Amino acid sequence: MNDLRLLVVNGLIETQHGAAIHPDISCWDKQLSSYRQQWFQCVDNNSLGWHAALQSESAAALLAARCPDLADETMQCWVASPFHAQLGRDSVRLLPEGLFPWTIQDANWLCSILNPLLRMEGMTLHAVGCALILACRESMDAEPVRFAEVSGKKLPNRHPKGSDAGRFTRLLAEIQMLLHQHPAEHRQHSGDVDVNGIWLWGGSQWSQPVSEKQIAVATRNPFLQSIVDGRDAKLIITEAERMNELVKQQAPLAKKIVLAGEGYAVLLTKPLIPRLRKTRWVPRSPGTEFELLDSMRELI
Repeated sequence: MNDLRLLVVNGLIETQHGAAIHPDISCWDKQLSSYRQQWFQCVDNNSLGWHAALQSESAAALLAARCPDLADETMQCWVASPFHAQLGRDSVRLLPEGLFPWTIQDANWLCSILNPLLRMEGMTLHAVGCALILACRESMDAEPVRFAEVSGKKLPNRHPKGSDAGRFTRLLAEIQMLLHQHPAEHRQHSGDVDVNGIWLWGGSQWSQPVSEKQIAVATRNPFLQSIVDGRDAKLIITEAERMNELVKQQAPLAKKIVLAGEGYAVLLTKPLIPRLRKTRWVPRSPGTEFELLDSMRELI
């Protein structure tokens, strides 16, 4: 583990007292508290989004480049992230991506359910392993937030920016109604939560050149697993909820760790002499996202 680098995409959470580490990695709190900190401001991203940023590519383009069935007339692609919604009195909260089980069978089932509706809109949903990409014959002018900004949080109660925002929101609502009418029997039999909708994000014009060179990554995220090779990986990208599948709780952690979330990331470096003072997870003189990405690329 010491030879690897670790990125926990939702390792930081917001509290009434500021930032804190995610509860699911609190068992490593003593080790993490001994590291030196370097803070950065950055957008919230999930595992696929972070990998795309490190590759200097869009997430949708990475999936599109690995989808052999895209029609020649495809003009735009979106990442389609499925979700389970928990209905509150006046809001809808999504189950965190790290707690949402997803398989190739699920991806193929969702394509079969949604494509009759989507084709009427000039769109097609494709499975790339477990990952899902929506191909559009006409571009939609909409700017929804990244999936990382709604995963485990409330769905926005307003339209995204863009001239096609109304159409975009209507489409997502129609998909939710269709999935309510056609629950996945195989998921119900296995005891998995229902699929209540998809979130479209990371829209990218197509086609465009995409580098064939890939950063090797160890991960348990189904979407990212579908496009990366974990052999000889020097980098682990994980959600906090899945970290114990990759890192043993009693094992020494990596020498370089990035915890991200809530608009910040902290690069942790293991010192030669452990720090003894109490750790505060407070951003100090944060650098930029570009500086963080450059630092991470140098490490891997």
